[in-house]
Amino acid sequence: MAQGSKAMSSSLPGPVTSPGAHFPPQAQSISLHTLSPTSTNTIPSVDPQAKRDQAWKYEGYKEFSKWMASDDDFFVFRRFESLNAGVILWMQDRIVQIEAKLEEIHKRIEDSSSDHRLKNCSFRWDAQYQVERTKLMEELSAILHHYNQYIDTFSKVRARPRAEKRQVENVRIWLQDHNAIDPQESAYIKQTGDLVSVTSRSRQPPLGRWLEACRRLHMSWLFRAKKVQGVHVESSSTIYFSNETFETLTNMSIIIVGLVMLLAPLWWLEYVSDSVLRLKVITGFVCVFCLLMTLATVNTPREVVAAAAAYAAVLMVFMQIDGKA
Repeated sequence: MAQGSKAMSSSLPGPVTSPGAHFPPQAQSISLHTLSPTSTNTIPSVDPQAKRDQAWKYEGYKEFSKWMASDDDFFVFRRFESLNAGVILWMQDRIVQIEAKLEEIHKRIEDSSSDHRLKNCSFRWDAQYQVERTKLMEELSAILHHYNQYIDTFSKVRARPRAEKRQVENVRIWLQDHNAIDPQESAYIKQTGDLVSVTSRSRQPPLGRWLEACRRLHMSWLFRAKKVQGVHVESSSTIYFSNETFETLTNMSIIIVGLVMLLAPLWWLEYVSDSVLRLKVITGFVCVFCLLMTLATVNTPREVVAAAAAYAAVLMVFMQIDGKA
């Protein structure tokens, strides 16, 4: 044993790409019977109530991670905006320092006598005679690469929307009910201004967001999602709802409201003969139409105005046709 330890301490194996590289000798295999327990007693089963009472022992991060991965609304993390900004500023300041040193070297060579034969025109000359500038360039290339990648990555994180109140509440309720994570480590959920939703859905109309925020709809069996084995987690405090059902409800609500906004003024105008009163009715419905288009859809202001103009034109045409009749 003493001889083997001396040989190992004298030299370490070199990289596999270096000349004469060799792999260390394969360790002696260990018989399986030496790893087997000396006792064959079975481990007693744990009472489910004891598991719930000691979730920090039996559940922990394993169950928390499994639960978080079971639905997009549970993927809520911090983005550390101030810390990321501090790191970017630190790298920026270091780049500025290197920039100033390079300017200083360039100026010193520029002001030197021609007899010294100093150059600002050759990186190869710098490698031999101006080593300081070469080292600065090496450091600058590395930190600039990291700086650019860091900004590009963090800009994508900043583009993520902030976590919605209901998403934060989902995580907070699970942590509170299960008590499976250390309180100091689960305190991140209290940083609501710094929380970001990783898997945000594409442009969702405000009406859809309002419907999904309504907890009474979540409790209804009509909106519950079919449980997927291996994905959804069995939990008394978690109810999975179907995004497709909410999207269908949103679309149907918009269609019904649109039909009401189109047909209601037509029938109303049919029983109004006074032109001034008819204009008041059209004005009121156009204003309500603009408000609904803004609150219930994802249209831009330009699209809202264009739709309102088309809606008003339809009502005015009906008014003129009825007036001629």
